[in-house]
Amino acid sequence: MEGNVSQFRRHKVTYLGKVSITGLQFLSGCTEKPVNELWEKHELTQKDSTPAHGMLEIHPFQVRLRHLDVKGEATVHMDTFHVARIAYCTADHEINPNIFAWIYREINDDLTYQMDCHAVECETKLEAKRLAHTMKEAFKKTFNSMKSDGRIHKTSLSDDLSQEFASDDG
Repeated sequence: MEGNVSQFRRHKVTYLGKVSITGLQFLSGCTEKPVNELWEKHELTQKDSTPAHGMLEIHPFQVRLRHLDVKGEATVHMDTFHVARIAYCTADHEINPNIFAWIYREINDDLTYQMDCHAVECETKLEAKRLAHTMKEAFKKTFNSMKSDGRIHKTSLSDDLSQEFASDDG
């Protein structure tokens, strides 16, 4: 029951943004460079603007990032990420251990895709690690559901896909 409760809990975060990345293999450390870029940009703009407060919710099939108003109360915009398109997630970055990041495959209007690294700053290092663990569990549930629904057919493909998603949740 504990896992289900934390899954649907809203996590208070500061959205650092996204940066497009290249590559198709995502191994430990692959988010360090994009996270450093986002953090440095955040540090520069933090003096001139208010932080991008948000609430992050991880569900079995989707992740919701609610961007909040200046007071941190009302949702002004919401981004939805399909769990099946998340290729990697991690916490405990060198530049700031409170950062949780994920790599997402965005499909463009012309049906091409790009890989984006998204990052949020959590209130604590432990919260960032919890998010990485919860994302990993959401992917497992999504993958198993897709497999049982027949949306993933070949066993060898299924094994490849389950190995493709990686999480460094400490």
